[in-house]
Amino acid sequence: MKRFFDNLLVDLLAAALMIGMLATGYVLRFPLPPGSNKDLTLWGLTRHQGGDVHFRISLGLIAVILLHLCLHWQWIAISVRRRLSRTTAAPGSALVSGLITFLALAAVVVVFGWAAQSGVNTITEPREGVCPPSGREGGNKAAGTIPLTPTADGQKVVFWKDVYPILERSCLSCHGPKKQRGDFRVDRREEFFGKGGSTPLVVPGKSAESPLLALVSGLRKDMPRADVHQLPAAQVAIVRAWIDAGAPWPERPGHE
Repeated sequence: MKRFFDNLLVDLLAAALMIGMLATGYVLRFPLPPGSNKDLTLWGLTRHQGGDVHFRISLGLIAVILLHLCLHWQWIAISVRRRLSRTTAAPGSALVSGLITFLALAAVVVVFGWAAQSGVNTITEPREGVCPPSGREGGNKAAGTIPLTPTADGQKVVFWKDVYPILERSCLSCHGPKKQRGDFRVDRREEFFGKGGSTPLVVPGKSAESPLLALVSGLRKDMPRADVHQLPAAQVAIVRAWIDAGAPWPERPGHE
């Protein structure tokens, strides 16, 4: 009886996770389609954050499937032996068969992960519609081709009032105190102006030579998740105006 309830619990959990996979997959395809990360939210989550939820649910589903196989390893081993026309089996052979099955599945998962990681390549040759690598790694070779955007209506751009809220809203979740993708933080001034001798993202007074503008304007399409880094034209204009004004980054009011 206990085995029955254990199996029922695992099956119900697997069904719930599968429904979760379908629901989050639907959200990522229709309500929050590709390219909407900067503009749309659903229940307080952006498309990027929804993708994280989808990934965690998939890990949970894999774990439940493996647990299901472990609970039924003896039945699996017996079924395999019957298919192979083995009428008798040595004591403990079912346990060995189940263990071998589990190890084989684990090996498939590990090999797939290794193949996926080792198969990632960096784009090094220019292609039609894709600019050469730029930014912190290789400078801004496409600076002269940054598309023009509207000015900030001739108004003075104030960093903490106009610029930082854009960075905070669009970038902080992935490049902030809790998570630093690419070992980069948008809440630290030195990250933009060449920390540790690295190529600066911002060249004060020269927005056309600043890799940051190529990144947020969508010109850089050779980097992972380029569409996620692209900002609306109005916000790009504010960033460009700030850089052309000398990129001032004063002490935050109330934090001197």
